Amino acid sequence: KKYVFSWFLIQKLLIIIFVEINVTLLCNYDAKYYGRLPVCWGRGAIPNSGCANEVIKADGTSVISRQSERYVLMGDFGKGDVSLTIRQLEESDSGIYGCRVDIPGWFNDHKHQLTLTVVAGETHGDKMSYSDKIQSSVTGIPW
Repeated sequence: KKYVFSWFLIQKLLIIIFVEINVTLLCNYDAKYYGRLPVCWGRGAIPNSGCANEVIKADGTSVISRQSERYVLMGDFGKGDVSLTIRQLEESDSGIYGCRVDIPGWFNDHKHQLTLTVVAGETHGDKMSYSDKIQSSVTGIPW
């Protein structure tokens, strides 16, 4: 008997940041290999297809829909940089965010999920005093 096991990897990241600044949530893929691909960002856990509570969507060359002007994709699509920038953070921006790059074929999509925590804090000019905690891990999910 032969058994085939498939593992899907979701990268999870926790970011703690303050209100009223911009933050960029990273998401990249190999555009040299795949070319320009559709991508979406959503709020909440990444579903089996598409993005939950979609905040922005691009067709591989430009943004085709967005929930608010505060959500921007400023990276170079040609290099696979589909990172999400959220402008003027608010505490209500806290939560889970997911990036899905639509790679052709079954179960090939690139998924990147992270938790953003936005807290009220004092800024002093261009400096902030805070303890920045960033944790990163990779979780395997069996199919």
